[in-house]
Amino acid sequence: MVLIEFVMFAVFVILPQFCLILLGYLLTKRPSFAKKDFWNVTEKLVFYVLFPPLIFLSVAKANLQIGQCSYFLLISISAMSIAVITAWLANFLIKESQWTKWSIFHCGFRFNTYIGFAIFSTLFGDKGIAYLSLLIACWVPLSNVIATVGLVHASRLSGSENCGKRKNFLVAVLSNPLILATLLGLVCNSFSIELPKLLEDVLKPLGQSSLALGLICIGAGLKINDLKRYLQLMIIGSLQRLMVVPAVTLTFAIVFQLLSLESCVLLLFAALPTAQSCYVMTASMGGDSAAVADLTSAQVIFSLLTLPFWINVMLKFFPT
Repeated sequence: MVLIEFVMFAVFVILPQFCLILLGYLLTKRPSFAKKDFWNVTEKLVFYVLFPPLIFLSVAKANLQIGQCSYFLLISISAMSIAVITAWLANFLIKESQWTKWSIFHCGFRFNTYIGFAIFSTLFGDKGIAYLSLLIACWVPLSNVIATVGLVHASRLSGSENCGKRKNFLVAVLSNPLILATLLGLVCNSFSIELPKLLEDVLKPLGQSSLALGLICIGAGLKINDLKRYLQLMIIGSLQRLMVVPAVTLTFAIVFQLLSLESCVLLLFAALPTAQSCYVMTASMGGDSAAVADLTSAQVIFSLLTLPFWINVMLKFFPT
């Protein structure tokens, strides 16, 4: 009976999020919402305008202990490094060209922050979002470097000269609105800076609106190009990403004795499907964008089954 209650709780935690994803997918079937430009602009609105206030307020107002956070980040980045290795090993099992394998490589260690923020907000509130923001601020730059190396190799294998318009790495990191919002929030948190009520009243509704609109954008981006051709790739890539990587992070959390909330954050972060931005990055750098589109969409769909499983594991090992 207890197990059934846990399963039902996990399902109902993620069900509203996936209903919004489904809404986004269905909207693209309507002529008035079918234009790609509309969704590109909407996603930019979410990424540059709506998400940063959510992150900034969560980090600025969270009760964070910097010493403990440093340990949490060290263990988390170590676990994510193992995820990179498992993504590389998974390529040996996939029967595709080296071009395709290196194109999908970064899907094994990048994470869908839109789904993450929505679930973390429901389960852990502002403090969970604050921990997630810190982890993203550290891992996104590292994962982008590794992803770029893999995609440059993929573009060379295909003979493509299009390696994308890559900005200076430091400029790209410092101009990332999610990282900027995290850093500004840390400054306010560390120096106990009191935010004006008017500023909070403006930023709070902006941040809250980002969660629903971000999930709708994910649904609008779902696409399956060639199910028959990429079926094996989709299965192996999804198993590595949605089952192996969370299992590795669970082991790290237990062995290195992270606090309960930190363990929950790390485990669920690892259980998220890959980032939608993988497709954009792959297409711009001459990789196999069709394979990446199929894999990212498959992971979002499969995570409807795997996320309840990992939420139940989280509740069993790390009750909060």
